[in-house]
Amino acid sequence: MVKIAVFDSYAQYYDLFYREKDYPREVDYVDALIKKYATNDPRTILDLGCGTGAHAVLLARKGYRVTGVDHSDAMLAVAEEKKRQCESSVEFEKGDISTVRLQRSFDAAIAMFAVMGYQTTNERLESTLLNVWHHLNHDGLLIFDAWFGPAVIIQKPHDRVFVVKEGAGEIIRLARPVLDILTHTVSVNYTVLHIEDNMQLDHVEETHRMRFFFPKELDFMLAKTGYEVLGMHPFMKLDGDLTENDWNMTVIAKKN
Repeated sequence: MVKIAVFDSYAQYYDLFYREKDYPREVDYVDALIKKYATNDPRTILDLGCGTGAHAVLLARKGYRVTGVDHSDAMLAVAEEKKRQCESSVEFEKGDISTVRLQRSFDAAIAMFAVMGYQTTNERLESTLLNVWHHLNHDGLLIFDAWFGPAVIIQKPHDRVFVVKEGAGEIIRLARPVLDILTHTVSVNYTVLHIEDNMQLDHVEETHRMRFFFPKELDFMLAKTGYEVLGMHPFMKLDGDLTENDWNMTVIAKKN
């Protein structure tokens, strides 16, 4: 058994676990949000915590010039291979989204699949938002999805088992979340088992500590770091009010 840093070994299984995720629909959604809220004609996008590059590659197909940033070498290696296979013009950079400086600015920044939730302290969240602010052009958009606090508190996270067939074997992911209402976080303890012919080929453990958010704290933090909040809606919807049934929300803000 190996316990490693977040996404180090998980990266080799990431696209298998999320191969049913509807990335094209999510990219259409991001494109629609940009068109709805932009005051100009955005062409450049910074993809924060780009992971294996699925959103970035599809956005590039829509004509955007995309730069993806991620801290994980393993995730970026998968993204580069995806870029090569798709013959995409996306650029990928290694870096911490709270500190990386790319020496260029963008019309929009996105942080998909709860990337902002990994900014688990106020200090870390503030530094990330400020760093993104420095990378945005005037009136640039910041779009991200996150866990909606009221839904997390009311519904509560629970254990999950996910099984993926792979060749002659299967990969099993066990997720055991631990809710901390005082820090607004959920520590999701993942165990990944690769089984083939009744033999265990791999056993990996990772803990992903995720933050959930409440609208007023996001209002405060975004205003403090130089943004105007344009909307907070249920994820995958262009408008509408959030309720306790909406675990995922979308936040749209503009650089002041």
